[in-house]
Amino acid sequence: MKKARMFVTLVTVLLVAFTLFAEEKVLKVSTEQMTNLEVPFVVSFSELLDFVGYDFDANWNSIRIKDSKGKNLPYQIVDVDQNGRISSSDFLQFVFKNEANIVVSDDWDLDLLQFEPAFTIEEKEGEYNVINKNFTVKVNNHGLANFTKYGNVEGILYNELGTARIAGWSGSTYYVDGKLGKHVETTSMGLTVKDLKVFDPGPVAVTVQAVLSYEDLPGLTQKLTTHIFKTGDVLVENEFSFSNYVDIMKLQVMSTAPLTTVDDSSLHITPIFRRMIWSEQLGVTPYEYWKERDAIEIVDENAYVVFPAIDSMKPLWWGATYAFVSMEDWRANFSEKYGLIATEILPQTSVVYSDLKKFVYNDFWFYESREFRDGIFRWIPGELNNYEATKGIFEGTNEADWMMKFKAGDKVTYTRYFSIYSAKDTVEAIKLLEGRTREIQNLKLIIQ
Repeated sequence: MKKARMFVTLVTVLLVAFTLFAEEKVLKVSTEQMTNLEVPFVVSFSELLDFVGYDFDANWNSIRIKDSKGKNLPYQIVDVDQNGRISSSDFLQFVFKNEANIVVSDDWDLDLLQFEPAFTIEEKEGEYNVINKNFTVKVNNHGLANFTKYGNVEGILYNELGTARIAGWSGSTYYVDGKLGKHVETTSMGLTVKDLKVFDPGPVAVTVQAVLSYEDLPGLTQKLTTHIFKTGDVLVENEFSFSNYVDIMKLQVMSTAPLTTVDDSSLHITPIFRRMIWSEQLGVTPYEYWKERDAIEIVDENAYVVFPAIDSMKPLWWGATYAFVSMEDWRANFSEKYGLIATEILPQTSVVYSDLKKFVYNDFWFYESREFRDGIFRWIPGELNNYEATKGIFEGTNEADWMMKFKAGDKVTYTRYFSIYSAKDTVEAIKLLEGRTREIQNLKLIIQ
């Protein structure tokens, strides 16, 4: 009997010791909190594994998200490959303020925490209504997200978030005989759906993945990964991959009808462009260009461009309100009537090239047809030769010189936040957008 008691005591001690000596890895996620909104965060388990290390026997089911006071925060795991277990391609998602800790243990007795979902999903005829208490997003049959309700406002609020505009030359044999083939152009809605998944709703977000192919440009595939967060932020990662040689003239990501359908008195707001070809052609600064059009508003001693969102604003040439301008940190349309902002936010500040040819041949912004457009636009207008500042830069070039040449294995990725927020006036909207952008662009993940 004495030996039995000793054995039980020894086992108990060993179990307690095992528990006490269970190890944890802690990864800190932080931002510069500027608004009262929670900040969305998503990371793949492949990236988490790189931080945690391969020599740590992590039980990924033990994962916890804790705020600065040690309180558990809701989180969710998106089973991307749908194999029923956590894999490298799966996503971890949560929202937080200021900072949060991702904690993972080697204690294999721990399991995932469960939380109530913040969304419901209604499917009808291949489309999905993703419903949150504050808004509704409709996901169409090509995987594109569309805000159809925010608060008490219903209608076409902000459409086709992350849709692509693609143009190129079908059947190009340029490297064989110098011929480009037939010019073709479409948007994501004109592509063929190869796969569409709407993953289960969670306490934080709903994720959608769509794989689309362009039959007229064989070898070009668009993969859309869309995270609809309960904060009103829709994070879209657009990956364009190539399995064949393809000549491209346009490869732009877009969002359409930002509040202009429900309120044609909406205003367009953007920071002053760091570079603007039209102002250079006129020999003035971007500030002076917009000042002449009575489209400058000063907030906290900084100048912003503000004008009626459906007004072309007397463009120097072409029909776009602006084109060939630097991509800034954010832009938005604002409806004072409804107190709503529809915005596009970049996850990091873009590069602006001083060399004119490099600038034109790389990504820049358009605002045209009530659409936010960013990306590659390799059509060189004759108007560039009409002004001294840009004359001769592209002289002697033609379509074959302008096109962007992609080969098998190439990839291009655009990541954008398309969001709706509330504000009472343009000043409040600008302050919120500046703060929100700093929160998004200052996201950091480090191991403790």
